[in-house]
Amino acid sequence: MRWSDLLATSSRSLSRNKSRSILTVLGIVIGIAAVIWMVSIGQSAQGLILSQVADLGSDSIFVEPSSGDNTSGPPDPFVEQSLDLGDAQALERSGLYVDVAPIVLQSIAVSHEESNMFAQVVGVTPGYLTVFPADVAEGRYLDDEDVSGYARIAVLGSEAAQDLFGDQSPIGRTIKIKQTFLRVVGVLESQGSRFFQNLDARIAIPITTAQRDVFGVDYVSFIAMRSASGMNVDYAKEEARWILRDQHNIENPADDPNQDDFTISTQADAINVIGAVGGALTILLSSIAAISLLVGGIGIMNIMLVSVTERTKEIGLRKAVGATQKEILQQFLLEAVMLTGLGGFIGVALGVGVALISGAVVATQVDGWRAVVPLSGVVLAVVVSVAVGLTFGLYPARRAARLDPVEALRYE
Repeated sequence: MRWSDLLATSSRSLSRNKSRSILTVLGIVIGIAAVIWMVSIGQSAQGLILSQVADLGSDSIFVEPSSGDNTSGPPDPFVEQSLDLGDAQALERSGLYVDVAPIVLQSIAVSHEESNMFAQVVGVTPGYLTVFPADVAEGRYLDDEDVSGYARIAVLGSEAAQDLFGDQSPIGRTIKIKQTFLRVVGVLESQGSRFFQNLDARIAIPITTAQRDVFGVDYVSFIAMRSASGMNVDYAKEEARWILRDQHNIENPADDPNQDDFTISTQADAINVIGAVGGALTILLSSIAAISLLVGGIGIMNIMLVSVTERTKEIGLRKAVGATQKEILQQFLLEAVMLTGLGGFIGVALGVGVALISGAVVATQVDGWRAVVPLSGVVLAVVVSVAVGLTFGLYPARRAARLDPVEALRYE
C-alpha cells in the first residue's frame, strides 16, 4: 500500500471518532505544553540570577560562615557563625581589598506609631553602598561616625518608607525595632529585587548598633568586598583565605577548604553553582511535567487497543483481501503517531504561548525577568511526542497485525 493511501486511510479512521481522538490528543497537548512551560520557568529564573550576579562585578568577593569547597553548592544555613568585625578589619588592613562591607541581617517586625511591617533589617557600614550601589532619594546614608558611635539611626528602602510613613517624609522621625528607637536619616531610591529579595523593603542601620542594641549578637552574616584595582580576583580570593585562617588560628598546611570555618566565593564561583543548581532545577521541573506525557502515552495505548477491538472485523476483511501484517502494523502505528504528532504541535504552540504570557506577568512583579523559550526544548518536545506515539502505539498495532483473519471475520 502506498504511503498516501495509508495516510488517507488512517485519517479517515481517526475522523470517524472525533471526540475520542480529541480527548486523546488533549493528554499529549497538556504534557508537551507543561514540559515547555516548566523548562521556560527554570531557564528564565536561572538567567535572572546569573544576570544579577554579573551586575555585582567580576571583582566581587564574598565571605560566608561555612565549610567546604564553594563549588559544592549553597552554604549550610545551620553552620556555626564564625565571622566578626575583626575579620572585616583584617581584610581591610591588608590593602588587597576595597569597599570591605561586613553585613549582619535579620527579618524582623518594624513599627512607627500605628504602622507595622515585617522587614529585613541589615546592619552595615558605609562600604555597603559601594559594593551594592544605590542612590539616596532623600536625606543621607550612614557614615563612619555613625558606625563608631553606635548611632541609633536608620536608612529606609522606598517601600519601607511608604509602608511606615505613607506620603509623609520620614526624615527626622523615629521607627521602633524590638525595643530600640531609631531616627530615620535617609531614604533610598527604588532598587527592585535582587536574588528574589525585595531590596526596597530593607532597612539599613549601623552594624555596631545592630549587633549590640537590636540583634544582640557579636557575629556578621557575611562580608562583601572588591579586590583592589588591577589585582587578579583569584589571587585576592586565595589571599583572603590565608588572612582569615590567621584570624581564626586555623592550621591548614594542606590548603584544604573543608578544614576552614568559612567559605570564600567570587562571581565565577557563584555562576558555576547557579548554573549547576539551575540545570538540576530544570531537569526536576521537566521530569515532573513529563509524568503527564506518560499518562498521555498510556491514554494513546488504551484508545488504540479499543480501536483494534472495534475494528477487528475490518482488519479481518482487509487481511482476507490481501493486506499484509506489515501494512496493518503501519496503519495503526501511523494513527498513533498522527495523534501524538498533532498533540505535540498544538502543545508546543500552547506551551510557548503560556510561557511568554506568564513571563510577561512575572516581569511586572520581578525586575529583570525575561521569558526564555529554549529552541532545544521545543524540538525535544516534538520528538518526544512522536516517540510516545511509536512506543505506546506499537503494542496495539502488533496486536492488530497478528489477528487471524478467519477469527477476525467471525468477530461480532
